[in-house]
Amino acid sequence: MKIRALLLSGVAVSLLLGCPKKEEHAEGDGHEHAQEKKPQAGTGTEGKKEGEEHEGEHGEEGHGEEGGHEEVIQLTPEALRSAELKTEEARRKPLVMGLSVPARVAFTQDGVAQVAARVPGRLASIEVQLGQRVKKDQVLGYLESPELGQARADYLSAATKAGVAEENFRREKELLAKGISSEREMREAESAFVTAQAERNAADGRLHALGLADAEITALRNNEHYSSRFPARSPLEGTVVEVLGTVGQAVEGTTHLFTVGDLSRLWVLLDVSETQLAAVKQGQPVSITVPALPERRFEGKVEYVGAVVSERTRTIPVRVAVPNQDGTLKPGMFATAEVATTTATTASDAGEVPSGRVVVPREAVQKVGAESVVFVPAGEGRFKPVEVKLGESSAREVELLSGIEPGTQIVTQGAFILKSELSKESMGEGHSH
Repeated sequence: MKIRALLLSGVAVSLLLGCPKKEEHAEGDGHEHAQEKKPQAGTGTEGKKEGEEHEGEHGEEGHGEEGGHEEVIQLTPEALRSAELKTEEARRKPLVMGLSVPARVAFTQDGVAQVAARVPGRLASIEVQLGQRVKKDQVLGYLESPELGQARADYLSAATKAGVAEENFRREKELLAKGISSEREMREAESAFVTAQAERNAADGRLHALGLADAEITALRNNEHYSSRFPARSPLEGTVVEVLGTVGQAVEGTTHLFTVGDLSRLWVLLDVSETQLAAVKQGQPVSITVPALPERRFEGKVEYVGAVVSERTRTIPVRVAVPNQDGTLKPGMFATAEVATTTATTASDAGEVPSGRVVVPREAVQKVGAESVVFVPAGEGRFKPVEVKLGESSAREVELLSGIEPGTQIVTQGAFILKSELSKESMGEGHSH
């Protein structure tokens, strides 16, 4: 392997510089001694030590050209723990080519709700904290609304009058049937009842206009309580992502007080160029990465492909649904989406099929000089760089045409750290632990 070919000249210079020193301590031709790289009889302890130093520090480099030794990186247990290396098995599989598109993370259409005051008044209390998980219909805060209190009082009064008028009308009908009351009195009672019903319905409509639901109005009628206190409730289960109100704030019915969002399932929104649209279809798998979490990949599927091309940008909106049960993704994040479009079919050798290729993650392949290498575990804390020949690649994976057999364990996460250690050694610093 030629990973350290540039070091050979440096090693040769070191050996030549050592020759005069050996001539002082040994009889005979010192240059032959340097070229053969072994101590002559009678060179003494110093010559032996120098030979051992050349062997220990430059043995692999000096013989790398002739293939005498393999290069190995050694990490101490402390360095190994700090590196947090991960390995993965190299596998034969088709390489899935992808379309890489900038994207952004957003709430789903039914996964976010803005909670408004609904009634004019004052924000009396806030019952939740930012980031708190809430249930559907859970109270987020309370408002004090004199207008609502008056509307409730009017409704209770109208409801009471309607109840009395209804009972009077029923009694007058019974009396008329017995011949005790006149029809005129029965008609008057009927008219009073209809009027009371209309007033109650008007009061009911007023409460609905102020934001009360039927269940709240029914409870109000049963409890006969006309407090001016009004709850602002969450319309869905989720997380409180915004608290915009402050206690004591004067609000209108449309004032936005809270935002509740469901983070368990999000959308990733793509703008695909019209020239790339033919490669995107509903149901295709999509891999999502975000700069804030470079070590994570999130998988989703194309849920919707837009029907209209933007005249300004010449792009089509594409929507990807992504599970997010742990809440790692955040709405508003920028992302890169790779849409799996086709499987690579080209091959450098005629007749080769994609299923016969070894495929590894891109992060496993590191560039060392002009060569591409992967790192293979070679014992406790030891890793061997192996030169590989690359084939087709996608945003996530790369094909290996030679160098690694299927089933071989290779370093994926942390391969760059091993490359850095290899570079330090190549600069003459030895293994950095």
